[in-house]
Amino acid sequence: MVTNSRVQLLNYWIGSKFFLLVLVFLGLGMVFSTFFSSLRVIVNVLLAINMFSLALNCRLSDFGQVASLWRKIVLILLIIYGLVPLFALTLGTIVLPNEPGLAAGLVLVSILPVAISSAFWTETTKGNLPLTFSIISITTLLSGILIPTLMKLYVGEAIEFNASGLVTGLSKTVVAPVIGGLVIRHYFAHPAEVAKPYLDVGVRICMLVIISVNAAVIIPYVRGMGWELVVVIVTILVHILASYLIGYSFAYLAFPTDPDMRISISYISGMRNNSAGIAIALAYFPPLVAVPVILSILLQQPVAAIARTIIEKRQGASEQAIGAN
Repeated sequence: MVTNSRVQLLNYWIGSKFFLLVLVFLGLGMVFSTFFSSLRVIVNVLLAINMFSLALNCRLSDFGQVASLWRKIVLILLIIYGLVPLFALTLGTIVLPNEPGLAAGLVLVSILPVAISSAFWTETTKGNLPLTFSIISITTLLSGILIPTLMKLYVGEAIEFNASGLVTGLSKTVVAPVIGGLVIRHYFAHPAEVAKPYLDVGVRICMLVIISVNAAVIIPYVRGMGWELVVVIVTILVHILASYLIGYSFAYLAFPTDPDMRISISYISGMRNNSAGIAIALAYFPPLVAVPVILSILLQQPVAAIARTIIEKRQGASEQAIGAN
């Protein structure tokens, strides 16, 4: 039997090499497109595994903080489900007016649940970790309802998709696994902790397989894009950077004396669970919708590292100014 420490080591290795692994699996999907296209039927199962494992990172007690933090949480939800997707929609409409699928993909990225990795960046940058965990838990639990509703609201007239089918599908592949994960974490905490490293490795492998399946499916659509693909990449980068800026700016206005709040809201605003987004895009939307999600995976962690450097420099400058006074 593989020991827990070896599994954790493997999980760390996959995480440290994830950018390269994404590129490798993108290439595999393109080269072996027939094989990976045939795996499209299992994408919903892989999504359910991903969401179940994500829920094991959350605790029912995280929701208990909502009562004391409700004003802050409402503001954050307005930012991540209002301002950020509106910016994504505007950016996509301006830059990609003839590609509604790509523009819809930008919007989908912006309304996905907050990534669990945002907690790591929040902690290392000395942000408000309880708030971040609360938002991760809330957005994960509500994603099965909010994603269909907001996609219909923002891009329902631009692309065709079965909104009722999306609600039904996500209730099975997102809502049910999330509730199951929360219940198991609450009532069987120790077994959940033991199983979590194994599930984490499995989820990362599932995500890489989903990336290959997506690459196989979208290759006929992106093969002839040429320079337009470069435009899409730059657009995604602008979108991610702007998401951080929107979060930080509004947090600065709302909480001028709470630097930990600004840090948390910045990462909450900028980071999304793209692994779930890929599976959702592949299962319920036209193929081009998945392209921005895949590109976001490649860019999200490097941008998070850049954001950390900028935030730390800004925080250091603020502390020096306070010390001088």
